[in-house]
Amino acid sequence: MAYLPKRGDIIHLTFDPSSGKEMLGKHYGLVISGKIFNNSGLAMICPISQGAAANARSAGTVVTLMGSGTETQGAVHCHQLKSLDWRVRKSEFKEIAPDFIMAEVNGKLEAILFDG
Repeated sequence: MAYLPKRGDIIHLTFDPSSGKEMLGKHYGLVISGKIFNNSGLAMICPISQGAAANARSAGTVVTLMGSGTETQGAVHCHQLKSLDWRVRKSEFKEIAPDFIMAEVNGKLEAILFDG
């Protein structure tokens, strides 16, 4: 059976095409949506970057993977949550994010999406 991304998976895929301030090229991403949704061919994914993200860091919209025990390093960009076709973008499984990282990402997403 082919790989089906699940919530908490860190995967490698291309974010092209992109526009504006969106990330471009191949990056790691953190899968936010569950297997039932992902089975449709789409998945909700936050990109992970190792580059500078001063504005996002100061706004509190990123979660660092540094010191988390993951091989993948960098920052999860919660403010760039995307629905992506993981099949067409040829996603590849890398590893599973620790529960405490998922909890922090979920908290950031809740603040972004549902602030008062």
